[in-house]
This record gives sequence, structure tokens and C-alpha cells, in this order.
Amino acid sequence: MEAKWESERVRELVPSATIDLGDRIKRLRASGHDVLNLISGAPEFDTPTEIKREAHAAIDEDYRYMTYSLSAGLEDLRRVIADKLRGENGIDADPEHLIVTVGTKEGIALATQACLDPGDEVLLLTPGWVTYDALVRLAGAEPVSVPLRTGGGPMLTGDDLAARITSRTRAILLNTPHNPTGRVLGEAELDVIAGAARRHDLLVLADETLEYLVYTNARHRSIATLPGMAERTLTFNGFSKAFSMAGWRVGYVHGTPPLVANMLKVHQHLVTCANVVAQRAATVALGAPEGGGTGIRAGIRAGLGERRDLVAHALDAIPGIRCPVPEAGLFCFPDIAGTGMDDREFADFCLDEARVAVLPGSAFGAGGEDHVRIAFGRRSTVALREGVERIRAALAARAEAAGRGEPRAAH
Repeated sequence: MEAKWESERVRELVPSATIDLGDRIKRLRASGHDVLNLISGAPEFDTPTEIKREAHAAIDEDYRYMTYSLSAGLEDLRRVIADKLRGENGIDADPEHLIVTVGTKEGIALATQACLDPGDEVLLLTPGWVTYDALVRLAGAEPVSVPLRTGGGPMLTGDDLAARITSRTRAILLNTPHNPTGRVLGEAELDVIAGAARRHDLLVLADETLEYLVYTNARHRSIATLPGMAERTLTFNGFSKAFSMAGWRVGYVHGTPPLVANMLKVHQHLVTCANVVAQRAATVALGAPEGGGTGIRAGIRAGLGERRDLVAHALDAIPGIRCPVPEAGLFCFPDIAGTGMDDREFADFCLDEARVAVLPGSAFGAGGEDHVRIAFGRRSTVALREGVERIRAALAARAEAAGRGEPRAAH
């Protein structure tokens, strides 16, 4: 049935690939199928005890945490975030130039609504998180794909950006460490982006959500610290990944006073403020009282690093699949072209034949073709081993059937 009242911007919006596949998983499970879900973008670890204890204390304490905070967020939390940005990232942060948001996603939505006009163009490095494209479109702007380069060299060159910048280009949306590839953009790529932003007077939206989940010697650097970039960069981060707080919905954005003031107007009308109990708990995650912070996230990173190695090596051992070990993040992004299937066929095959849910790379935009995204943040390493083994066994059965001249299984 057609919606009687439907805006054009929503009519043209593509549903979230993650949520759509999640619905398919629920239907299969409801029919009695045992489906292993390897699509989740959040680690399945418990939120650390110190953080939960602080939330309980806030609930038990008094009225302050049962009502609204300042719309920009609790002063204590914004002070801790500013200290973190100065000490760890080298950003000259001020608590008054911060907004605590309902996850990183809301922060980016505030920026697109407050900084873009209909017809503006935003450069998106692809493949990239599926929601970036949608948030740009909801603001009436146009996403322009800049496919990242594969292989061991730089992921991005000046020519890649120059070929897509027009008189309508307004901003570049940058994500490092990168979802879904697991790469950390290095000095060369950041210099390319910063140079283009300065030359063409562009705003940079820098999503650094996966900053703490770097497993190698690769160095994460905030682009706001490069010359001439502080005044044209909005830096986004949050607590969902590194602190296992996805459901708590706490993120933050830092930028110049004029940009943040405009975003705050949108934030006030959309949500008033982020959940106040969750805000207080987040102060412990960054190490305010009780010496939290570093120790909390180190334990989570170590557990995820073990799972990364397990999944990447097991996938790379399967004929037809090439899986480099990701430098960072929560996902492997293997090349599956050697299986003879494209990424959507492969994802359907995994779900239908192996009962394992993975995401097709093309859902993340240009450059994702012939890849799939496989999440390794499962609580159980046994489930991860079983998931990869199911894929291996299904592919082996497919190859055996093909060798006998049998028709391939229907997808």
C-alpha cells in the first residue's frame, strides 16, 4: 500500500542493508533455522562493570539524573571529553565547543542538517558506512562517491578527489579507522584530504568512532590537528564500540563555536539532550573517577584482537577467498571474487546454504563489489569458528557439486 503522505526525500531513501538483513535472519530463526549472525556492528561484550556501577549510582542518587541535562551535555562529561581530545588527539578542545549526542550517528545527522543546503555535494569515501549516504540525502544534499584504492599503497590520491570536486562541493566525510575495510588512513591520505579541503574551502566531517580499536602499529591521527584544519573540521566519536556501550547511545562532536552553535539548535529540537544516566556512566569510560578509561578499553580491544586474528586467518585459508588481516575495527572485508560469485550472490549463498549472515560489500557503495563484510565482535569464539567452518563447508560442497556437473544450489 502506497503511503498517502510521503516526502520525496524518504521515498528515494534506501533502507539500511544491515536492518534489512537482520529482518531476514529473524524470519529464518522464527521458522526454526539456526542462523549465525556475523553482521552486527557492535561487540557482543558486556559493558564493563565500572561503567554499569556508575549508572546504578546515578539512578539511586537523586533527581539530577532523572531530568534533562544541559542540552549540550553534562559539564563533567564534556570536560572529560575535552581533556581526552587535547591529551590523546592533540586537538585544542574546549568543553563549550562540544555536544554530547545520541550516539555518533546523531552527531553526523546534526552536522548534515546544520551545515548543508539542498543541492550541496558531499564527497564520501567508498566503500563506507551505509548511513553516511542516507544522512546526506536526508539533508537534501547529494552524496558523491570517491572509491578508495585497494592493495597495499595509499587508499586515496589527490587526483581521486580532484576529479569529483565541483562548484557545488561543500564537504568531505572522512572515516578513520575505516569501516568496512579495517584500514587506518595514514599521513599521505590525510594530507590529500586536508589539502583539498583548504584549496576548495570545504568542511571535513571526521568520524573517529573506531579510534581505540587499532590492533597494529598503525597510528591514528585526527585530521583536525593538521595545519589550517581546526577551523574547518567537525570531529565525531562515541562509546559504542571501544566500551561496549552501543545501547547506551552516547557520542560527541567537537568543532568551532559557530558550527557547534548551529548544530546545538537542531539537537535541542530533535532530542533535547542525550540520556543523562548514560552520560554520567560515560565519564567513567573515559577515565574520570575510579581510574577507568585505558584499562577498560584495553581489555575489550584485546578480546576483539583475538577474534580478528581467528576469523581473518580462517577465512584466508578458504579456497577462493582472500582476507587480509584488518588493521583496526570490528570487521573483516574479504575479497570473494575467487568463488565465482559476486558479493550479493555470495551473501545470499552464505545465508541460504551455510546459515551464516554476512553483508555484501556493494551495500557500502562503489569499491565494495566482490567483497563481503564479516563482523568478528561475537561474544563466543566458538560461534565465530563455527560460522567460518559453515562457509568453508558450503563452498566445498558447491565445488564438489560443480565438479560432478550438478546444478548449483538455488539462492
